[in-house]
Amino acid sequence: MTNGKNTPATTEQAERDVPATGIEKVIGGIFQDVLATDEPVDPTRSFFRMGGTSILAAKVVARVSGRYGVRLSLRTIFEFPTVGELAQVVESEVRSDVSGLSDAEVTALTTREK
Repeated sequence: MTNGKNTPATTEQAERDVPATGIEKVIGGIFQDVLATDEPVDPTRSFFRMGGTSILAAKVVARVSGRYGVRLSLRTIFEFPTVGELAQVVESEVRSDVSGLSDAEVTALTTREK
């Protein structure tokens, strides 16, 4: 990766090109599956710029909602179209739904494999 001047990108930039949290990894995997790509998903890139359509967005919303047990509208992915943004919304929804649980319990719920 270069920064446009043929010099290596900073470590921070390179690290941000891959999902950082458990929720980002799961949502990134959902993006990959729905978009039918084997390429890693940059958590800062818009779902729609990666080739997503409104029909595919509905699939993402359904899968993310089902995975985390939260109610997301289709509008959510249009307002928060990146893995990173959508992950923040989901984490906020999960935290509000489980406000009586500890941080460790929330982490366990949001990172377990299905």
